[in-house]
Amino acid sequence: MPRSAPSATTRWCLVVPVKRLGLAKSRLIGPEVSAPLRERLALAFATDAVAAALAAAGTAGVLAVTDDPTAAKVLGGLGALVVPDEPDAGLNAAFAFGARIARREFGEEVGIVAAAADLPALRSAELDAVLAHIAAGQPDKRHFIPDAHDIGTTMLFAPPGLELAPRFGGPSRAAHAAAGAVEIAGPDISSLRRDVDTAEDLAAALALGVGLATTAVWEPHSIQRREAAP
Repeated sequence: MPRSAPSATTRWCLVVPVKRLGLAKSRLIGPEVSAPLRERLALAFATDAVAAALAAAGTAGVLAVTDDPTAAKVLGGLGALVVPDEPDAGLNAAFAFGARIARREFGEEVGIVAAAADLPALRSAELDAVLAHIAAGQPDKRHFIPDAHDIGTTMLFAPPGLELAPRFGGPSRAAHAAAGAVEIAGPDISSLRRDVDTAEDLAAALALGVGLATTAVWEPHSIQRREAAP
């Protein structure tokens, strides 16, 4: 594959794997979040992340990798290209598969962004700022964004001509750094770092400001809880 560093005009395609909703966000189950609400939140998180990514000026598109028919319908309705998870071998395999499909569909000249689906506070302007930062700094290297806990990874960026080489899962911040990717962090990209696995993560995302889909799911539940409180 020919290699060309991204410039200010490079477009990027986000690859977003989405689990079957019945299996997603299992750590959110508890007294505050029932299993049905958890599924609705998982879909809402992905909806808000994809909608914000599609609205960013630097993106050529979003490719969602999912076997869930509801997620496929909703995300496809937003304008994402949806493909089934053919490898069905976990998150990294889904990312790598999606990256190959994205470059086939959007062109070899696109950069690839492997993005978590649970980023309901994602802001288009912050994503565009990161893409500009990559183009202006070390455009021939992979970059990654650590999660808010500085343990995992929420996004991995592979410029045109570079394979994605994802290492998500567990302490992936260290794994991506060890593989030579450049870390991007800071308070100005907090919405890109705030993935949601636990009730505490959700509270932090709500404080940042989540998208319309998550708001529509969470606000009625929150009002009901307040009304039921003694």
